[in-house]
Amino acid sequence: MGLFGDILSTVGKVAVDAVKNGKAEDLIKSMAGGANGGGFDVSSGLKAALKVGIETAAKNLSAEDGYLADAAVRIGLPKEAITTFNAVQQVSSNPAFNSMLNASGLNIPDSDTIIKLFNRAAENAAPKSIDIFTNAITNISFADAEQLLFGADNAATQYLHKNTYNQLTDAFVPSITDSLNTIQVANVTPTAAWNTYATYNNKLVELLDNNTAKMALEMVRKLGIVPDEIFEKLRTIDQVNPDLSGYITGEALTGLFTKVGDKEYDIRHNASARVSDVLQSVFGRLDSRR
Repeated sequence: MGLFGDILSTVGKVAVDAVKNGKAEDLIKSMAGGANGGGFDVSSGLKAALKVGIETAAKNLSAEDGYLADAAVRIGLPKEAITTFNAVQQVSSNPAFNSMLNASGLNIPDSDTIIKLFNRAAENAAPKSIDIFTNAITNISFADAEQLLFGADNAATQYLHKNTYNQLTDAFVPSITDSLNTIQVANVTPTAAWNTYATYNNKLVELLDNNTAKMALEMVRKLGIVPDEIFEKLRTIDQVNPDLSGYITGEALTGLFTKVGDKEYDIRHNASARVSDVLQSVFGRLDSRR
């Protein structure tokens, strides 16, 4: 039969066995991958894209103003502080309030400084995310890599988020906490600045719930010591969490995932973004579908 005949016979036996064992679909996918994927499986291509994505994201976001100047990922005040932060800051400079709260001497930084501190902490921690993400990417198991490849423009990023987010959060908290305690703007760390605000805010909440204090505050209001609009804002304040680590970790990771998704989109749509053989081979299959 000769060499060619032996090869045909072997291929035929493999095909028959695949059909018998219900593996025909897998065999077809494998053959298709060999023909169109240059020997690289789709899973390795998706992992490579995510790895490029996180390295690019971490590099860009770790630059000064990487978070702060990018509206898509900029970290703002926690939602419970958005409407009342400036009001709390204003009354903290009022002697009457400070006397009632036994908190004289507190100096709450303005909201711009607080927000800058938040973003500087995220920028400082971003490079430390690379190893954490890389480990998660290496260990991830794609349930249906082929479907993800031909799925949404950020399908692999969404899959990584769904399957590793809690693990990534736990691993990233120490890096964020370190940054919150070391980064400084105007000689104050994010932790110190936020603790000052949170302490004053939470004392105000307690004060506004106290009947005796309410009477005193009403008198202060009638005397015009504090403007009416400030009082109206203060009526809406809630307790805030003095521990920033969970909030900043969540916001920083959201920013990282946003930028990883952007890079995945780039790799899917631009051949020049496929910087390795595996990316060119696997994602090149998408070009013929457009």
